[in-house]
Amino acid sequence: MSKLNIALVGAGRRGAGAHLPVIAKLKEVYNLVGICDIDEEAATRYAKEYNATPYTNVRDLVAQEELDVVDVTVPGVAHHAICCFIADAGVHILCETPIAVTLPTTDLMIERAKANHVKLEIAENYYRAPRERFLSKVIAADIIGEVARIYRIFYEGGYHGMSMLRLRAGGEPKSALGITQTTPVIPIIDRMKRHHTSERWSLGFIEFNNNATALMVYSNVIHARSLGRGQTGISQIDGSKGTIVGEDIYVTPTDELQSGAKGVPYRPKRTTIDVDGVNVTAAIELQLPDQTVTWENPLKNYPLSENQIAVADELLSIATAIQNDMEPEYGAARARQDQEMNIAMSESGNRSRETLTFPLTALTTTEQDIHENYQQQYGHPIEDVEAGIDTFFPRR
Repeated sequence: MSKLNIALVGAGRRGAGAHLPVIAKLKEVYNLVGICDIDEEAATRYAKEYNATPYTNVRDLVAQEELDVVDVTVPGVAHHAICCFIADAGVHILCETPIAVTLPTTDLMIERAKANHVKLEIAENYYRAPRERFLSKVIAADIIGEVARIYRIFYEGGYHGMSMLRLRAGGEPKSALGITQTTPVIPIIDRMKRHHTSERWSLGFIEFNNNATALMVYSNVIHARSLGRGQTGISQIDGSKGTIVGEDIYVTPTDELQSGAKGVPYRPKRTTIDVDGVNVTAAIELQLPDQTVTWENPLKNYPLSENQIAVADELLSIATAIQNDMEPEYGAARARQDQEMNIAMSESGNRSRETLTFPLTALTTTEQDIHENYQQQYGHPIEDVEAGIDTFFPRR
């Protein structure tokens, strides 16, 4: 198949630093033709490094390049504006997370993509990580039985966390209860250049329609790994006959079931190979006394680090969708659900721990506040896509 022309919008943002090296390694799939950022210095620097044409306006990029895909890594508050414009130009989209900051702006993106017959993939890469792909195979192989509870504590949460909870539960979200607290912190700038003067902490409890439940603890400071927060996370999946703690899989021998039912931990083993000087994870394997579960890396011939595999996966997802005229693997509907769950947890906290049921059918006060803050900060309504295209959105 012929290669696809791709451009990246948002070169000055964190996502660019993760996506551009991977695009360059997928040279059999992509031609990187343009790099765009309203910050001319960032656009020029990355364009020079990756031998592409720099742009400071997405209108010029779309007008002057023959594009198949645009990789959108601008701040989340700008996703709907940039993606709607690109969809109207008939160009397929890979958009960074979150899909958008509220459900109305998310729906606007989805509607414009559908109206223009454009593929819209969301770069949710947590579930694509080799460890998570492997654990999905362990659960599918019935090693720990039916999933009952998922704990995700002191990891990155929000829409990422909701994606992981939903994936592990294997069901549709039924209800959400949130507890929130805001406390001051000393003024800090985190590793992603975001400014913080307070910590917005939350505890979420999610019920699913298959009787699974999930618990998550998260804050903006935990997410940033600042002030010592989030150094040791707790990831535990309780099943009807075993448990996964981190990467350790606990299985109880049959002869122990009536005498303590003490689980025996098994640690999966990684097989690595050298590809152009990069130590590539080729497979992850769990060997049990009576069963073996193996995840094989479908991208093992590429010189990709383990962190880069997930990024490559999402880039190949949109390419495959375009070339085979099929839906992307993750897609906008799942990403919308992640954000809906995230908004529900925040809204529940704002409503003094009221349990909310899915789907959310009305604009929440959480979303209304986001819309009002957007207009106050940027001088136009959030649904004004035309104005949003030419707006500078600094990471805060």
